Amino acid sequence: MAGMKVPCPECQSVLKLKDRSLLGKTGKCPKCGHRFVLTEPQPKPEPPKPVQIELVEDAPASPPTPQQPAAGKNPTWIPDAPSAPQAPPQEANPLGNLFGEQPEAPASDNPLGFLQEESAPATTNPVLDFGNETPADSSPVIAATSAPDSEPVTTSRRKKKRRRSSSGGLITIVLMLLVVGGGAYFIYQQMQPGQSGLVQVVTTPDSPATPTTPTANVPPPRANVPPPVAQVNKSSGRPIQLLHLPAGVRIAINLRPAELWSQQPRLAEFRASLGPLGTWLETQLNDFTKQRPEEIEEVLVGIILGPRGTPPEYAAVIHLKEAKPKADLLTTYSGTPYEEFNTNIQVIDGRAYQIIDDKTISFCPEKYVDDMLTFAKSPAITASQIEEILTATNRDKLFTVAFDPLDLDQHLETLFPPSAQLAIEKAIRWLGDDAAAATWSLNVGEDFQTDLAILGQTTAKPTMLKTKYQDRLSAVPELLLTSIQKMEPQRSGYRKIIGRFPAMLKVLSMTTGFGVDGQFVKLATLLPAKAGPNLALGTLLAWDESTRTDFNAVAVRAPVVEEKPKTFAEKLATKMDVDFRRTPLQEAIAYIAEESKIYTEIDGDALKLAGFTKNMPQTHKAEGLNTIEALYTIIQKYEAESDPLVAIVSEKDQRIIIMTASVAKKLGLEPYDFSKLKKP
Repeated sequence: MAGMKVPCPECQSVLKLKDRSLLGKTGKCPKCGHRFVLTEPQPKPEPPKPVQIELVEDAPASPPTPQQPAAGKNPTWIPDAPSAPQAPPQEANPLGNLFGEQPEAPASDNPLGFLQEESAPATTNPVLDFGNETPADSSPVIAATSAPDSEPVTTSRRKKKRRRSSSGGLITIVLMLLVVGGGAYFIYQQMQPGQSGLVQVVTTPDSPATPTTPTANVPPPRANVPPPVAQVNKSSGRPIQLLHLPAGVRIAINLRPAELWSQQPRLAEFRASLGPLGTWLETQLNDFTKQRPEEIEEVLVGIILGPRGTPPEYAAVIHLKEAKPKADLLTTYSGTPYEEFNTNIQVIDGRAYQIIDDKTISFCPEKYVDDMLTFAKSPAITASQIEEILTATNRDKLFTVAFDPLDLDQHLETLFPPSAQLAIEKAIRWLGDDAAAATWSLNVGEDFQTDLAILGQTTAKPTMLKTKYQDRLSAVPELLLTSIQKMEPQRSGYRKIIGRFPAMLKVLSMTTGFGVDGQFVKLATLLPAKAGPNLALGTLLAWDESTRTDFNAVAVRAPVVEEKPKTFAEKLATKMDVDFRRTPLQEAIAYIAEESKIYTEIDGDALKLAGFTKNMPQTHKAEGLNTIEALYTIIQKYEAESDPLVAIVSEKDQRIIIMTASVAKKLGLEPYDFSKLKKP
């Protein structure tokens, strides 16, 4: 049936309808927001270009009641620098500001400009409208259901106001673990050695010179030493396969519950750091799989998406850690037999459970049983981009999710709770239209590892995509800085973690490894194992605080309180934890310098004369060491050498120099005496 056009009585924009069946329903003009009953129009000689419409429920066309957040009650810290021009007040959406734009308009070459490409709202509706990502004077987008003679559909994604749905389902696992792993990248990158601005490799002068005492704890420009970069390798594990699942899976989630719920200290700490999320996840696994998490070696969840606005449907394959007698499985999955003489498939509350063997169970909605049985030996049919991105996955990782960003955008309101939708929208925009599919994983073992693989569109060059994502990642810290400064956590510990958020993001952008593997762009980050719990906790704290912050409140300048600077002796007594794992000497010294706030130099020429290098690996783990004790963990390794390393600790010059004993003697410098730290 041919389409038809209906003019908006308010702004005269033409709305394109797929067919006449929509007449008589209430529609909303996306240009001006006016709601009206769709009726057959009178012919007009020159209709304007059509714009996309949205149908709304047949309800009174009254604007929604704005939900204002609680007014902020705490004074908000702002820097002493001259105030920048203030942007107009934005809508009162805390998550929107947390992941939102900077007050100043971005430059044309801003790598995060895609976040600012938004039209001004036409109404005073408090719901954020991301608007069009195309220029204001470009042609309007035609709905996907337009008639064949309509203009081409643009690929730019748009934020639309859709009908609410209370169904979140297992996809919330994706949201929270993305927060823990993706946003949680943020917190403890700073724990990595080697990111200090307080260390410098210098060359020994030809003659002794009296160093200048710095007036502040700011060193001269340091050598440009490249940061450690996580290696990006091809996935060496088993890829995820959609076996025993019905066709049409668009989101795949793979989790190893027995590992996550094990008694290993690192995993127990990580699980505890999830807080209520861990409890909720345990309940969801019990309800869906009817097994305790510690009994499930692996569970693969497939999410089937229907038309926009409909709840997602779930299917899963459960691999038990230990085989169970069939009688026990039949008792656990006791329902109505799907077939009269086949007890292997039981229907429980509209969900069909299939006992495949003594360690494997699958389930899906009852209407998909025949489809599920079809794909017992070969992977289920799905979109080509999902099939391709699954080849970059590793089912041996603790958690993996594979998805098409466009699916998340189109089904945003049925997949995610309202408080998370804006953040997910921003994440989708970060990936951009060039991303056909993506997979993200995390693993907690000897190290805490996170990986992101992005499958580019066939029209996008992977090398150019890699550069684009590098630029976007490096621009994110400034994006959050303004909003983070407006937060005022009540507890000092929370305030410290949240306050360091932008700086940690900056370190992240410097230490994340980027690589190209065929059509894939891969990002990888490797951290110490203890970073996992801190990452999870820190991210959730920042997220939680954003829900209580009034980002539109007028900032109140807090009185300046001058802190008494620490003496050199107090800096030497600063406590720190060290966790060096084949860390280069220069990076280990940099970490100690950062923690103690003492300017530290490494005499590179002196080390070369003795056959040492600044890349000598250091391995040591200890907690609660002061600055001198931390330095001695390095110095003691070379005491038996013919020309050992020494530390020149100068209270007069407020600095520490690492060199060799022979050069120190030549320069007339007295090495620090570590003899009292030596074990008898």
